[in-house]
Amino acid sequence: MKSQIKVIDIEPQSALAIREVVPITQIPSKMGQFFMELSVHFKKIGIVMTGPPFTLYHDFGKDRIDMEVGFPVSKPQAGEGRVKPCTLPGGRVVTAIHVGPYDKIEKTYGQMQQWMSEKGFRPKNMMWEKYLSDPQTVKDPEQYVTELFWPIE
Repeated sequence: MKSQIKVIDIEPQSALAIREVVPITQIPSKMGQFFMELSVHFKKIGIVMTGPPFTLYHDFGKDRIDMEVGFPVSKPQAGEGRVKPCTLPGGRVVTAIHVGPYDKIEKTYGQMQQWMSEKGFRPKNMMWEKYLSDPQTVKDPEQYVTELFWPIE
């Protein structure tokens, strides 16, 4: 099934996140670790998450990736330790919905890249994902829903 791909304008979003450069093979385990650390932090200081968790990919290397894992908040917040304030970028983005396992998300990104090429859009060197379904409650990975965002110039 081909994803519906479109261009939208979005506002910047304040968030709290953990950023680290990690080996590509460790992305899933690091994400789980970071989400757990963030959940503990949010509970400890009483901040409410205002949207689904995300991963912002700043830069890609051959075997490493610079990623920031976090949760949106209603206004800028101070961080503590590894938990730092960040902002999901605003502006024009290409977006698509990926339904299925996380390890097949590259196919949807490939479709987005082809679509942008056909439409004459130039993607920036960052992208992010919002995880709309919780693997704790949605047990079948074929039913995972992830919204993808890819800023364009």
